[in-house]
Amino acid sequence: MHLRPTAAVSEASPTIEVTALPSRSFWGVVGLVVLTVGSLGLAWLFPDNTMFHFLWVTQAVPLLYFWLICWGIQTRHPNDAAS
Repeated sequence: MHLRPTAAVSEASPTIEVTALPSRSFWGVVGLVVLTVGSLGLAWLFPDNTMFHFLWVTQAVPLLYFWLICWGIQTRHPNDAAS
């Protein structure tokens, strides 16, 4: 048996406003992808350099990831002189 609703729905469905990804966040994500793929490429090109791999993977890459993430989530502040 099909029941019909007793009250008419008069409210419009809520709209969700979608904004574009900020350019700084976009370039941060691109940097993370390039760093990851570049690291894999370096490991593939130089498989015998274990000290280089150790220093790159345990020291440099985590610091670069952290820097890119912090840089990507910061918002740009308008220049006070331009106001």
